[in-house]
Amino acid sequence: SDIFPQNITNTLGTSGTFTIKDAMTNYFTLSQSTGNVRLLRNLELGNMINSTPSVGVITKNGVRFMHNYQAPATDGFNTFVGLTSGNFTMAGTLYSASYNTGVGYGTLSSISLGFGNSAFGYQSLFSNAEGYDNTAIGILALTSNTSGYENTAVGNGSLTNNTTGYNNTAIGSV
Repeated sequence: SDIFPQNITNTLGTSGTFTIKDAMTNYFTLSQSTGNVRLLRNLELGNMINSTPSVGVITKNGVRFMHNYQAPATDGFNTFVGLTSGNFTMAGTLYSASYNTGVGYGTLSSISLGFGNSAFGYQSLFSNAEGYDNTAIGILALTSNTSGYENTAVGNGSLTNNTTGYNNTAIGSV
């Protein structure tokens, strides 16, 4: 049979629902009254800037919000959640730029070669480029760190001025 390109445009009435389904299962619904979308099973992200079959990106108002970017030739296993968390300019080989987790606005946004970092809280590990095995929990924790490694900072602003120091532990707020 022939397949013809087409557009499907429609307007939902008040309290209407757009549904994609087979005989028994609703796979996708969009509610006009709430604007909520329900999706059964998985959402495959692709065909977006910086997306590949193995790297998905969710944006919020055109800004990266959630992604798992893996630099070519690296192990990957990164998770970034939060506006501008992580980036798409990481590089290196093997474990470089791998095994990083950033949760919160601006976490690990300068990461390039760093690996094994965990950042939780507004701009924690924000400047970290090459530092590795750092843990930052709290707003601005280890925010100035660039290449320091094996640091642990827990609390609002803890170790905020550390840039290259290593093997430090700080607990508490500034």
